[in-house]
Amino acid sequence: MQRSYSDYIKTGQMTQLEAIKHNTVRNGGRVAMAGVLAAHVRDSLPADAAAFGVLDTLAVRLVEWYGPAGAAEVLRHYAEVCERQKPAAING
Repeated sequence: MQRSYSDYIKTGQMTQLEAIKHNTVRNGGRVAMAGVLAAHVRDSLPADAAAFGVLDTLAVRLVEWYGPAGAAEVLRHYAEVCERQKPAAING
């Protein structure tokens, strides 16, 4: 089941202001990372290497914030979401 920020508001886990702040910061992070990866491609550098460098940093932080089991759960969740979002032709 996908959750949105409105779900967090409805359950009282976030205020509307907190949800807006989190969503704004999240979107800013996406834009910034897309820019970094695009710059590597433009410079004929391996963007996947840069992505793995970022992933290394994120994995360390996720373990610090959520512990090893929580970090593994977050990464599994993203793997499942990405798998569901693949086009049907690729999914087989």
